[in-house]
Amino acid sequence: MGNIIKLDQHITNMIAAGEVIEKVASVVKELVENSIDAGSTIINISLTEGGLKEIVVSDNGCGMDPYDARMSIEPHATSKIKSESDLFNIHTLGFRGEALPSIISVSQFKMKTNCEGGKGTMLVLKDGALISQAMIAHPVGTEITVRSLFYNTPARLATLKSESQELSWVVDTISRIALARPNIAFKLTNNNKVILQTYGSGDKLEVISNLYGAEIAKEMVPFSTSEGNFKVYGYTSKISVTRSNKNYINIIVNGRSIRNQRLINAIIDGYKTLLTVGRYPITFLEILVDPALVDVNAHPSKLEVRFSEEDTLAELITNTINNVLSRTDLTFKASAFTEEEKEEIVEEPSEDIVENLASEEVETEEESESEDINLDLNLDLEEDNDEDNYQAFEEKTVDDIEEIKEDDIFDEILPIKDNEEEVIKEKFTQQEYSFTSTDIDEDLKKENKLPKLFYIGQLFGTYLLCQNEGEFYLIDQHAAAERINYEKILGNLEDSETLSYELLLPISLTFSPDEKILIDSKMDVITNLGIELEDFGGATYMVRKVPVWIIRGHEREFVEEIISQIIANRKQEKHEFLDSIAKSLACKKSIKANDFMSKVEVEYLLEDLEKCNMPFTCPHGRPVIVKFSKYDIEKWFKRVQ
Repeated sequence: MGNIIKLDQHITNMIAAGEVIEKVASVVKELVENSIDAGSTIINISLTEGGLKEIVVSDNGCGMDPYDARMSIEPHATSKIKSESDLFNIHTLGFRGEALPSIISVSQFKMKTNCEGGKGTMLVLKDGALISQAMIAHPVGTEITVRSLFYNTPARLATLKSESQELSWVVDTISRIALARPNIAFKLTNNNKVILQTYGSGDKLEVISNLYGAEIAKEMVPFSTSEGNFKVYGYTSKISVTRSNKNYINIIVNGRSIRNQRLINAIIDGYKTLLTVGRYPITFLEILVDPALVDVNAHPSKLEVRFSEEDTLAELITNTINNVLSRTDLTFKASAFTEEEKEEIVEEPSEDIVENLASEEVETEEESESEDINLDLNLDLEEDNDEDNYQAFEEKTVDDIEEIKEDDIFDEILPIKDNEEEVIKEKFTQQEYSFTSTDIDEDLKKENKLPKLFYIGQLFGTYLLCQNEGEFYLIDQHAAAERINYEKILGNLEDSETLSYELLLPISLTFSPDEKILIDSKMDVITNLGIELEDFGGATYMVRKVPVWIIRGHEREFVEEIISQIIANRKQEKHEFLDSIAKSLACKKSIKANDFMSKVEVEYLLEDLEKCNMPFTCPHGRPVIVKFSKYDIEKWFKRVQ
């Protein structure tokens, strides 16, 4: 008896804080939403050490008188709903009355507010208790300061991440809110440095430009439609502007930024076959709907909402996106090379150049469809090349490339340092997806895990047919190339002495403001992988150098993928995230199904596959090779019983 007690208010507030306040961005979100509900047109967010030390949110909203200020810190006290029926007709961002008490219970808290331009009110609280209340001079509006978040809850304090990570989440939160409220001027600073700023003009495209850059804004396509209870409108990107994750898809419902995987997939479905695998659009979708048809009370954070007609809405979004794209010119734009730069672009050599590499010069011409310089030698020989040609090529390759170097054909395109000469030779010696002999340990050469295979032909444009004295083999050409590339790329990524070369034409990459925070914090990791980034202002970087192992002409997609993997795999150990990068790049780099391969290309592929540490599966576990014995085949034809 007496085992059950009623918890005091401070403990219940701390419990509620676990649902509402998860990190610095949670605090900022709740305070900014209160400012929006107060009718603010200017909201300033000032952080110290990414908000870990201090968060200050000030606005020019309606403010509060002393009585309302005291009431606002009480649990479940709100001005936004007054009856049960109001829960089904919510027009404000906040309404639960939990945010301020929850924040107060896990921080040192100070509020300054004034509603009429006279004397203002200041409240100071610690451990959920009011320490002092005073009358002060303060402009109309409210300023709230939160210090030492989670100082009294050690377990939750330990879950906070680094300054850069917490700041990144805050930037992402404010970016989404700013897109939802283009009529409000937002300013976010950290350690007195401006991180993000919008100007409240009401022009969403201007907000997009402020957040993501003018070049992204130019590639956005507007759309708008209405049907039944829904109106959907916004902007979505052309297929020339995509990202490797879904973080750039923003959904706003009645002015509230939300998460809904079903609607995100509906947007992607609108692109149908226009998007390549692993690429996603940049989209800003706004939905206007009767508040009675949407439940924003599904979760304390109010990020997850439920629609009463979600299937209808998803179909409307997909059709709207698809219709606007079908009416849009989606032609990719070539880089605007000058005439001098075009003359320096090296064309991939023909088969005659491969066969007579020592005696002929490499021709150059304009590549109207190429975005970057491509210096790969293409070994696409005709399938009827005889063994003599193959042997002649194999014996002359290194010497021939030395002759090209001495002719200075490549020097002005790709300067070669003394310690990089062998690596560059290696690149021009083999196919773009192959190992070279310098990559393979001598002991591994002696202990090949596959027998010597003799190529017969290609089945369905996908499977390589091979045999030896007693067995028949089917090899998945994509899986085989993926395994080869995976081991090669992973080896290069883990090499502590990665060699780089300087790009003739630097590549411009633009990220979101929150990604820039993470990129800057991981710059040493990026540099160690052989990538040199130059901050070009805003969230734009110029790629000056790339590792020598990256395929020429694919620098942009490789560098973007590497950076995306680095900032996405925050919890992984070094080897784990390098492994994930290698898997992703290997798949994109490898020859695909239904791609024709010449005899020489196949022989290089088989030779390299034999040298792999684990040639039996691709990096994702799919079989590379299937073997049939001669006895099995003879049984099929009833030649043996």
